[in-house]
Amino acid sequence: MLSRMLYLIVLSLLSGILLPIALPNDFFLFGVPLLGCVCLAPYFFAVSRCKSAKQAVVCSVLFTLVSTPLSNFWLAFFKDFALLTIGSVTLAYSFLFIGWGVILWRFSRPGGLAGNPFRPLLIAAFWTVWEFIKSWGYFAYPWGLIAYPVNTLLPVLQIADLAGIWPVSFLMALVNALVSETFLTMGKAENRLTGPGVFFSLKKNWLFCLGLAAIYTGYGLFRMAGDIPSAGSLRAVLIQQNTDPWLGGAQEKTLLSTQEMSRAGVADLDGKADIVVWSESSITVPYRQNRNRLESFPVRDPFVPFVRSLGANLLTGNPIQTREGRYQNGVILINRQGGIDGSYGKRHPVPIAEHVPFWELRPVREFFQKVVGLGSIWELGKEDTIFVIRNGEGRDIRFGSPICFEDAFPYLCRRLVTKGADLLINLTNDAWSQTDSAQVQHFVTARFRSIEMKRVLVRSTNGGLTCVIGPFGEIRQSLPMFTTARLSAEIPVFKEAGLTPYTVLGDWFPLLLGIILLGVLVRGNLEPASRQH
Repeated sequence: MLSRMLYLIVLSLLSGILLPIALPNDFFLFGVPLLGCVCLAPYFFAVSRCKSAKQAVVCSVLFTLVSTPLSNFWLAFFKDFALLTIGSVTLAYSFLFIGWGVILWRFSRPGGLAGNPFRPLLIAAFWTVWEFIKSWGYFAYPWGLIAYPVNTLLPVLQIADLAGIWPVSFLMALVNALVSETFLTMGKAENRLTGPGVFFSLKKNWLFCLGLAAIYTGYGLFRMAGDIPSAGSLRAVLIQQNTDPWLGGAQEKTLLSTQEMSRAGVADLDGKADIVVWSESSITVPYRQNRNRLESFPVRDPFVPFVRSLGANLLTGNPIQTREGRYQNGVILINRQGGIDGSYGKRHPVPIAEHVPFWELRPVREFFQKVVGLGSIWELGKEDTIFVIRNGEGRDIRFGSPICFEDAFPYLCRRLVTKGADLLINLTNDAWSQTDSAQVQHFVTARFRSIEMKRVLVRSTNGGLTCVIGPFGEIRQSLPMFTTARLSAEIPVFKEAGLTPYTVLGDWFPLLLGIILLGVLVRGNLEPASRQH
């Protein structure tokens, strides 16, 4: 019994190692698609062979205890909150997998809820719903999804404009479930699918999976072969500072360097730039309240006169001071005369690190200040701002500007597009992560927003990945990571006559799968025990 359980634990740990290798990492920057097709199979196989829910919980918790820190190790570099970030994420997932492991076991075990031919399909549906739940809500963390290993296979991804990333997650989870099922069918009698036509049922599942992949690819090739109408262009300069403006004594140096690169970038476009974009938190004091000071600071090249001489609008990360004296992690659009033409406060913060629920309650505030070491938090933004600038052709270009990991959240980006954004411009500072993998994982997550809404996504970052992503998820232009550089580009604006189905309908696919799974669970609980075994 012990050796058998040890065998199942080893399989679960193996998946815990393979998943981080399949995802974008420092050795394989954009992930390993083939490994993504099998990385979960050992874990699915182990859960299927568990004799009890308790064994399934052990396998599930061990799987996430290994996979979470390995794929998110860069969280340990998040300023002074290493234990709070990587520790809380790992523990939270481990706790959730206590319940999810039991449910997965009920779908996975031979003779269980899934029935003979439907077990792989329901396992895939379960995994898709799990990834949706972990990506939704205040504590959402949409990293490490099983769709990410195939992020470079753009034709397969275009299905996202119908139903989001979730059909891709379903397909990848199904392949993994079928690999597991194949080995189960080849194994001992008590682990096999039961009843007549076992191999035929497995064959039908594989044919369905291959057919699904063919449909995705065919749809993607058809979609990518079509033209999306142009709605103009934006002559932009993206500045990648590769310095931390919050470091003591670095603010003036960073500002001077950023201004110098901005001038050079505008010159690259023959002085006809529409907009210059700096990254998140590039200006560390609220511009509106400190404008007089910035008329003469930095002394060598004062900021406000610099803006007036630039000949372009400036979009930059900047703390926004509210009327109540609180601060938002914000973005402001400064016009050619130095005035503010619009601002946006971050609406989806990093939980606990940037924002703490019930902070206004003294016991909560004192706990995080004295025990955790969190000195203050950002106030949440309250409006979805649509910025408008007029380009050199005399066209008004409307855009939304999600801040940092907000471009990982479909609901937020969908909301900006439905309110009229022609494109999205994301300002990010992930330089603290010190790793290429963190930058690329963020990019891969954001890439799906372009595909889902068929909009161009511009990412202007401190250390990477600064790039222009086309409406099919393609990288049109980019800068090397962790370099001080500028990107001067004419950014196309594409806009179809109508919004994509996913932009309008949202996450209908995982919700449908959830209803199906709930129905299977209810039906299984109502059946007599004799029929369930």
